[in-house]
Amino acid sequence: MNRTSLRAYAIAALGVAAATLLGSLAGDHITVTDQAMLFLPAILLAALGGRGPSLAAAALSVGSFDFFFIEPRFTFAVSDTRSLITFAVMFGVGSTIGTLVARLRAAEEASHDRERRTLAMLAFTRDAVEAADEAGVIAAVETHVREAVHAGAHVQRGAGSAVEVRLDGELSISSDQHAFIEAVARQAEVAIGRLQLATVAREAALRAKAEELRSTLLSSVSHDLRTPLAAITGMATALRDAKEPRSASTTEALDTIVEEAQRLSRILTNLLAITKVESGAEPRRDWVPLEEIVGPALARLDTELADRTVAVDVPPTVLAHVDPILVEQLLQNLLENAAKHTPAGTPIDVTVRREADRAILEVADRGPGLAPGMHTKVFEKFFRGTAAVPGAGLGLAVCRAIVMAHHGGIDAQPRAGGGVRFVAWFPDEGPLPEVPEVDDEAEPVRLASGS
Repeated sequence: MNRTSLRAYAIAALGVAAATLLGSLAGDHITVTDQAMLFLPAILLAALGGRGPSLAAAALSVGSFDFFFIEPRFTFAVSDTRSLITFAVMFGVGSTIGTLVARLRAAEEASHDRERRTLAMLAFTRDAVEAADEAGVIAAVETHVREAVHAGAHVQRGAGSAVEVRLDGELSISSDQHAFIEAVARQAEVAIGRLQLATVAREAALRAKAEELRSTLLSSVSHDLRTPLAAITGMATALRDAKEPRSASTTEALDTIVEEAQRLSRILTNLLAITKVESGAEPRRDWVPLEEIVGPALARLDTELADRTVAVDVPPTVLAHVDPILVEQLLQNLLENAAKHTPAGTPIDVTVRREADRAILEVADRGPGLAPGMHTKVFEKFFRGTAAVPGAGLGLAVCRAIVMAHHGGIDAQPRAGGGVRFVAWFPDEGPLPEVPEVDDEAEPVRLASGS
């Protein structure tokens, strides 16, 4: 029993003694009932110390009242049985009042404890919110836990934003203190998670800003280069095609100038396309027969595909809801990619079809295929599978950007028998228009270009 409890019981005993003394001094001037009422304040006073002291005060009050004021006096004998009822009522009322007062006091103390914990939690939350980094949050945890349990505390970081609080030594803590520590740990996890999200948001904003600056620069440079490049290409082509005698080395140099200028022009076109699409520009979509896209794309790459056999399977009834200019560029990039990565004379297959509510465009080759793990990496910007193949590593990235702008997708898949298949799909947006009737006996359009 601690010192506080002993003092509460001592106060109970002194209160009963005071009530007895007061009743004795009053003598015959007050009734027996009045003398019994003198003990209630003593019981109430004892109840402030808890339920145990209040019950002790009630028992002492009944014993003292019987011994000093009930006939025969100065004995615990009872001559009138009605006094037993008085004793029972006195003890019952006293103990009940004492219990109620004790409960009220306990509720008051609990309320004060909750208020203290709430204030402590608010103080910790304020410090955690004001912390500029995780170290500040951890320092706030250690400070407030130390104040709550009056012992040292050290924070250990778990996975993600998890927080574990470790107390110094074998300290015994109450359930309320344990609940407070748990609440602090949860709030610390929230604060650290908020800081992590803020860091991610800042990094994303910086990346977005850098990407915006890069796109603006590329777009500006591309536009500025198109005019002089067109002049160079035109003049070199005119010189090459002029009917004038020249040496073989001069003819070869002009051919190289024209080819490299055309290649640079395609790079600039890809740069403009990818900056346009990634800037959020919506494609100008319309219902287009894919055969009207395949033909111009093959014609523009006549030189690059001169030593290839391109088999084209394009049913005239296949419509796609696309931007024809962007999809033509996508097809050109896929064809040029196939030509770069396959030996001369290797066939290239172009196929279009419809599946449910989307149009499919496929370009397949019989080249060496892709190494494991490269089927998604090839669509990254500036990625080049091998340094031996010329290019800026933008062609397939542009393809992916174009299909994403159409809310579609593109895959690189291994081809049975060797090679790779690039499959792009474009979902319909709106009802498919009626397709003109085609002769049922007619074969699908199958074209071949090159030698």
